[in-house]
Amino acid sequence: MQVLTDVKNAWKFLHLNAQQFPSLPRWRQLLEMILLFIFRDIGPGYYLQARWWRPEIPFKDKWLHTNKKEYNNFIDRWNSRPYQKTSQHKVVEKAVLQLLAVPTPEFIGFLHHRAGVQKSGQPLCTLDDFIRLCQLHVGQRICLKPVEGYGGAGFAAFNIEFHDRLLFTHPFSNAITEISDWWQLAAENPDGYIVEHYLQQHPVLSAINPHSVNTLRIWLYQARGEVKIGGAFLRVGRKGSLVDNTSSGGMCCPVDISSGILQYAANAKNPLLQTSCHPDTGGQITDVQLPFWPECLALAARALQAFPHVNVAGVDVAIAVDGPKMIELNVKPDQIGCARIDLPLKRVDQWLRGHDTTR
Repeated sequence: MQVLTDVKNAWKFLHLNAQQFPSLPRWRQLLEMILLFIFRDIGPGYYLQARWWRPEIPFKDKWLHTNKKEYNNFIDRWNSRPYQKTSQHKVVEKAVLQLLAVPTPEFIGFLHHRAGVQKSGQPLCTLDDFIRLCQLHVGQRICLKPVEGYGGAGFAAFNIEFHDRLLFTHPFSNAITEISDWWQLAAENPDGYIVEHYLQQHPVLSAINPHSVNTLRIWLYQARGEVKIGGAFLRVGRKGSLVDNTSSGGMCCPVDISSGILQYAANAKNPLLQTSCHPDTGGQITDVQLPFWPECLALAARALQAFPHVNVAGVDVAIAVDGPKMIELNVKPDQIGCARIDLPLKRVDQWLRGHDTTR
């Protein structure tokens, strides 16, 4: 079984790097894995992702994490199902956020074969409509996102240029894409695309990796008029990739919540592979102070409060030159995020219910 191989490889790595990665004795780790699997249905894979070999993590905290079934029930309990879709369609989400003055990347239009419309109110349904829109933005960089998508799938960003004809060029490789060719591919998505101005991220984030807009995933929850921050990590793309999603190969960089300082970078699939610098660009990660950190937390809280009957979310925030911008709100963020930020959801559930969580 692959998980047994993963455990053996982890133990070998920890043995060879004992000074850098202090760990519990193997017998203790094995006992914990068995207990969590038998009584909590939390497998060894989650144990490794959460880096629960660390001696400083109390076993009672591990016990308070959720298994998959509990996680689904937790989300449905605190995020009312009829309202979950309000933040899962990017046009609806954008409308709510802009109406409530939550800063987001600048909207250009909604591209759809029947209901498409530009910001100006002009139609955006056909290739000719799209070309006319692009003519208005020659010399600019735009991004196109499927209105319903996951993990960065379908995302595209282009510079709009005119060289004897209108065309798209890749932001970094300068590879040419004919607008008509992209349109044919886009036609396969019946839900359409949201078109936005490409966000120019803060130089601190560009210094880590300029090829992707590197965004924060901030976990937070609310009840009784109070918003709590559960944890956060910065997602950083790899060289040549326009997306930073960990599901698409991006790196995970936990953030110290009190200060906004990055702790380290880890491979999302193998958290043992930690580094202080970006492996492709050499950009420093460990001990980097994120700009506008208090404003990032405040923006995430405003975004959560904007959606009715949504009490738990993973909010994605980008940091632009002039401050944070809301990218999207996830009413059912990847459960593995809890492992990456040491967030026991059963304790969160107790707080949401109004129970004492200090014991």
